Amino acid sequence: MSKEPVLQVVTPLLEKMGLTIHRHENAGNPAIFATKGSPKILFNGHLDTVPKGEGWKYGMGQVDDDRVYGRGSLDMKGGCTSLLLACEILAEKGMDFAIIFTTDEEVGMSGAKIVAEKHPEIADIPLLIICEPTGMLPVIDEKGIVQFRITTFGKNAHSAMPELGRNAIADLIPRLNELIDSELFGLSQHDPVTIGINMISGGTGMNVMPESASAVIDVRFHSKYTNPEMLGILKKLVRADDESVQVELIHELVPVTSGISKEFLARLETLLGGKAYSVPYGTEMAVFGQLNPNTIVLGPGGSTMAHQTDEWVDVNDVVRAVDVYLEITKMI
Repeated sequence: MSKEPVLQVVTPLLEKMGLTIHRHENAGNPAIFATKGSPKILFNGHLDTVPKGEGWKYGMGQVDDDRVYGRGSLDMKGGCTSLLLACEILAEKGMDFAIIFTTDEEVGMSGAKIVAEKHPEIADIPLLIICEPTGMLPVIDEKGIVQFRITTFGKNAHSAMPELGRNAIADLIPRLNELIDSELFGLSQHDPVTIGINMISGGTGMNVMPESASAVIDVRFHSKYTNPEMLGILKKLVRADDESVQVELIHELVPVTSGISKEFLARLETLLGGKAYSVPYGTEMAVFGQLNPNTIVLGPGGSTMAHQTDEWVDVNDVVRAVDVYLEITKMI
């Protein structure tokens, strides 16, 4: 799906604010880093969405009372709208700021990665806000992610003559059972480590013994572990030293914790009327937080509606976020 239409919406708005725009094409996943003067604050949003899915009762962009429905309305066009409105006001006041808009956040975060690579000056900006939905309370800690594929290999044979082959599915299943039975994994997002076996495939026919079978596994983990440590643990659990199995890393994000000062966080919590918290998923904080530790996640709407059927954002939350962003700018 082309990302150009949404970029054609935001680019003129950035130009109108007088920002210097750096666009990176990034192999079809473009990203924008736009600056004005010497920024004291940087706002980040992603413009891509997950697929729409089935079963929607509302049209894309339909408005009902104070809610705007549509895929990506919450995650995260609401936050992108809030940051644009706040920045328009900052521009009118002659204040310096920066904006990052990315694509590919929902898959590989390559947009964020190219901006971080090309613009090391981001490290010098006093505060970076990822405007993802957080219920307008600050997120300061995210779990890491390791997503990998385990593949077992057997030997083809007619299913009527099983002694002539080796069933790859029969080899895969006990490895998966051993994995999910490990005491390492909890059943709640609040547990240090969780696991999801989210895709399984194997076999070519009802009467053919499968020569290969695979499963795609998603593991989320606290910053107690590094990514290499976690992958090493997972390989041991599935007995990856066996020549009949292969483990392939598909995607990973490091766990990240905000480095903002305790004093600033306390002022922020007072402003917002609530405590900072941690989340079990990754945002582009996982990329930009490594470059600039003075990063938080803070945006309109509750994250539980993200990626859901009939996703929506409340315009009142969007407006409140504008006011909050402006107040935070005064605190820096």
